[in-house]
Amino acid sequence: MVRSAATLCSLVALSLPLLPACREKIQPEECGKMLDRYIDMVVAADPATKNLPPEQASAVREMKKAVKKAEASYMRVQSQCQSEVTRKEYDCAMAAKNADEWEACIE
Repeated sequence: MVRSAATLCSLVALSLPLLPACREKIQPEECGKMLDRYIDMVVAADPATKNLPPEQASAVREMKKAVKKAEASYMRVQSQCQSEVTRKEYDCAMAAKNADEWEACIE
């Protein structure tokens, strides 16, 4: 029993330095990449562009992305991202396959 407690204490002591990494905030450029990924997924899923010729669909997507980035809400979310999003949330969001998965990553 004493050995088990000692082993447990050792494991806890070894893992303590790792805990801050879970709450580590991401860099501003990472926020930009993460938010761009979300916008790309939302715009790509827009049914309005599904039946357009590829060149036209691409132009519409780029226009929609530019409009979204110019919105005040985008700036507000980017600011929040820099102060609140953790490394774990970022990694999850960057691995997401669609906007719903991306949103589930951000707590």
